[in-house]
Amino acid sequence: MSNIISITDVIEQKVRKQKELDEYEVRLDDLRRKKFWVEKEIKMAEFIIAAVQHEISPQAFINGLIKAELEVKDE
Repeated sequence: MSNIISITDVIEQKVRKQKELDEYEVRLDDLRRKKFWVEKEIKMAEFIIAAVQHEISPQAFINGLIKAELEVKDE
């Protein structure tokens, strides 16, 4: 058994790990997009529930949606 580390082996391992990292980055970006849309759906459902509970008019409902969207962009 040899204790010598081949630079070629180290380079190959680095290339494999970089490829693995790149694949994780793609998955992470996809998950972030999915998370964004799921959060939007949850906020929409919460807003609809509140509108029904408080019998909000259609115009107030639309104004509330616009306001909520603008508040999210300001964060």
